[in-house]
Amino acid sequence: MQLNSYLEHTILKQGLSNDDIKDAVELCLENNIPTLVVPPSFVNIASDIIAMDQLSLCTVIGFPLGYNSMSVKLYEIQDAIYNGAIEIDLVIDNSLVKNEEWKKLYTEFAAYRKYCEGRILKVIIETSLLNISEIITLTTLLIENKIDFVKTSTGFVGDGAKLEHISLIKESFQDQIRIKASGGIRDKETAGKFIEAGADKIGTSSTLHILS
Repeated sequence: MQLNSYLEHTILKQGLSNDDIKDAVELCLENNIPTLVVPPSFVNIASDIIAMDQLSLCTVIGFPLGYNSMSVKLYEIQDAIYNGAIEIDLVIDNSLVKNEEWKKLYTEFAAYRKYCEGRILKVIIETSLLNISEIITLTTLLIENKIDFVKTSTGFVGDGAKLEHISLIKESFQDQIRIKASGGIRDKETAGKFIEAGADKIGTSSTLHILS
């Protein structure tokens, strides 16, 4: 297993500087990490210093709570792509799930997919807040709208990624959608378990510790 190829190095804490972004780019390039995830306000800076053929640049939308309206998220997507984002990690509004507003969620997913045409779109559903039925229904809607990845967590809410949720999605949908596990994955052993359970990508800020 080439563990580094599964990792998406994430740097989203408050108080970042331009030098922090430069250091994160260097970390990814030195360790053959394929994707770097930065806050929206740093996308243009990161884009200016990386070679896109060596490192894919990702940012977050509606982060971390997902309460932004659809129109705001669509503007965020446009801005992120304009500034150089290749991949988008978007947080859903889980109040729509709890209110069983499935048609509205479907409409939103369709719009996000359209705005991310030609880009990799990962939708964060925050699995620790959901029951099994909600996870299955949401993943079905994502597949119907050709979303590239279902992502477990922001890492800012709840318990983060859980192996049972990765196994549930993988066993239920096989290769119909890829899975990104994130939130609380901080060492090599844990990362390996999530990959074995079916995760295609691991989002983490503990990249060096995982690779050590």
